[in-house]
Amino acid sequence: MSSLRCLALLAMLVAPPALADTLYRVELLLFRHGAPLEASQRAPYDWMRDALPLAAANERAPTLGEVAARLEASDGYRVLLHQAWQQPLGERGVRLAFSQGEPHFEHFPLQGALGLRQGRWLEVDARFWVNRFGEYGQLLGSQYLRQTFQLRPGELRYIDHDSLGLLIKASR
Repeated sequence: MSSLRCLALLAMLVAPPALADTLYRVELLLFRHGAPLEASQRAPYDWMRDALPLAAANERAPTLGEVAARLEASDGYRVLLHQAWQQPLGERGVRLAFSQGEPHFEHFPLQGALGLRQGRWLEVDARFWVNRFGEYGQLLGSQYLRQTFQLRPGELRYIDHDSLGLLIKASR
C-alpha cells in the first residue's frame, strides 16, 4: 500500500510541469511591398473578437531590427508593425489584438489579431488589416492579410500575401 501512495505522490509531482504552458518569445514584422491592393471587403467591426490586447509587461525588445532596417531601405517596402513579446502558450492557445494609429470609430489605420496555439508545432492564425479612411473618418477600403500556418520553434517564417508580408519567429 505504501508503494501505491509513493507512486500516486510521484505522479502528482510530475504532472503539473507536464501540463504547464511553454514560455515563448514571439516577434512579428508586418510590412507592405509594392502598391496597396485593397481587399473586396472592408475590415469587420468585430475584428478584435476573442482577442486580448498585448499586456505591456509582456513586451520585449525586438531582435529583428536589422531585418526591419533592410526592409525599410529597400525600394517599395515599408514596415507597418514591429512587435516582440513573451507569451506562455498551451493547447488552449491565445489570441492577441494589435492596433496602431488614431482610431476612426471602431477601426485603426492598422489593426489585427494573431492567434497562437501549442500543438506538435505552433499553430498560427494571422489576420491583419491596413485601412484607408475618408475625409470624415469613414472606412473606405482595407488591405487584408489572412493566413493560417504551422511554425517550428526558432524558425523565421515569411508569409507573402498580396501587397502585405509578414515575418514571424517564436522561440522557447
